[in-house]
Amino acid sequence: MIQAALDAPVAAETKPDDLRAQVSSLSRSKGEPDWLLAFRLANLEHALGMEWWTGQEESWRRTPRERLPRRARVGRIAALGNSAEITAPPHVFAPHAHAGLVHQIDGRVASSDLAARAAADGVIIQPLSVAARQHPGLLQEWLGAVGPPLDRYDAFGRALWTQGVFVYAPRGVVVDESLFYLVTQDVSQGDHWHYTLIVAERESQVSLIDAGDANDRSAVLDESPLIHASVELIAQDGAHLQFASVQRWHRQTAAISTTRGRVGRDASIRVTTAAFGADLDKQRIDMDMSQSGGFAEIRGLFVGDGKQHIEHVTTQHHKGVGATSDLLIRGVLTDDSQAVQYGLIRIEPEGQKTNAHQTMRNLLLDDGAGADPIPMLEIEADDVKCSHAAAVGPVDPDQLFYLQARGIPPRVAERMVVRGFLSEIADGVADEHMREVIDELVEIQLDPKGVS
Repeated sequence: MIQAALDAPVAAETKPDDLRAQVSSLSRSKGEPDWLLAFRLANLEHALGMEWWTGQEESWRRTPRERLPRRARVGRIAALGNSAEITAPPHVFAPHAHAGLVHQIDGRVASSDLAARAAADGVIIQPLSVAARQHPGLLQEWLGAVGPPLDRYDAFGRALWTQGVFVYAPRGVVVDESLFYLVTQDVSQGDHWHYTLIVAERESQVSLIDAGDANDRSAVLDESPLIHASVELIAQDGAHLQFASVQRWHRQTAAISTTRGRVGRDASIRVTTAAFGADLDKQRIDMDMSQSGGFAEIRGLFVGDGKQHIEHVTTQHHKGVGATSDLLIRGVLTDDSQAVQYGLIRIEPEGQKTNAHQTMRNLLLDDGAGADPIPMLEIEADDVKCSHAAAVGPVDPDQLFYLQARGIPPRVAERMVVRGFLSEIADGVADEHMREVIDELVEIQLDPKGVS
C-alpha cells in the first residue's frame, strides 16, 4: 500500500524507496515503455520534494482537512495489471451515440471503440497506457506539457495514476460528435487515480465528456476513498476544445481534481464541471492565456445536500494580448451543505486588451446551507476590461410569487426556479444526452427535499 500520497503533513510517510519500487511495479504491470516509467518516477521525486499544504494557504484554508482520506492505496492496482477487457456494469452516463469511447473500471478496460470516420481522420481515444505503447511520440511530446505540477497532489497524481485516457485530434480535423471517457468507481477497491490528456492540434475541434459513477452507491465503506484526477487540456493555434466533467461518486468519497488548460493563439478551451456525488469535492481549474486572441470559458454546476463540501479554486492567467476568459459558477445548496469558490484573474503587464470576467452565484434552500464566493483580481496591465460578481441567497421571492400567482404549487415553483437557475450551465454541455442526464441528476439531488 502506498501511504504517502494523502497522509496528513505530520504523519509518517512511506519510505521513498518503497514508493519508487511500487510505482515501478505499477508501470511494469501495465506494460508501459521505459520513458513513461521515467516520467512517473520524475513526478514522484517532484512530489517527495514538495511540502504538504498547511491549511494556511489561501487556496486551502477553507478545505476541511479532517474529511480527506488518510491513505492512498495504489499497490493493489499493480496486481491487476493491464488485464483483459471485463464486463461493464450499467453506467448512469452511458451515451446513446458517440464518436469514440473508453470505459475503465479500477484501471481495467471495460470497453474501448472509435467510430470509423474519426479513426480514418487520425483521431485517437485510448487508455493512456495503451496510447503510450502505440503512439509514443505524441505522448512524449504532450504529457506534462502544461507545466510542472501545481501542488503535491498534482505531482503524486502524475506518478501514481492507475487509469487514464489520451484524446488527440490531428490538425484541421473536426470531430462532430462527442468522445466519452467513462469511469466506474469500484468502491470495494478504495482509491482511484486518473490522468486525462487531450490535445487539439491547430485548427481542429474536439469535445470530451469525462463521466464518473460509482458501481454501488448503497455500500457502507470502512473508510473514505480518494478519487484524484489530473487533467491536461492543450488547444493549439486556432483549435477549439470542449471538456465536460460530470461525476456522481459514492457519498463517502473525497474527490480532488486538477484541470489545466493551455490556450493557443486564437484558440478556445471550454470547461464545464458538474458535481453531484462526493462528500468532499475540490476542483482546481487553471487556464493559461499566454497567447494572443485566445478564449477560455469555465462553467461550474453543483447541487449539494447533506453535509457535502464543494469547492472550486480557479485561475485565469493572462499574458497574451487581446485574450478573453469568462468564469460562471452556479450552485444550489440544501441541508447543511457548504460551498467555496475562490477565483483569481491575474493579468500580467504584457496582457493588454484582456477581457476577463468571473461570476459566482449560490442559491441556499435551507438555513443550514452556506457558501463563500471569493472573486479576486490581480491586474498589472492598464488597457483591460474586467469584472467580478458574487452572490449568496435564497430563491427570489418575486419569482416564486409570480409562479404561484399562476396556480403553480410552491414546491413545484421552487424547483422550476432552481432548474432555470442552473440551466445556463447545463445548456453549455456539447452533448444533448449528457444535458439530459445532468437534468435528471439535479432532480435526484433535490428529490429528498420533496421539491415536487
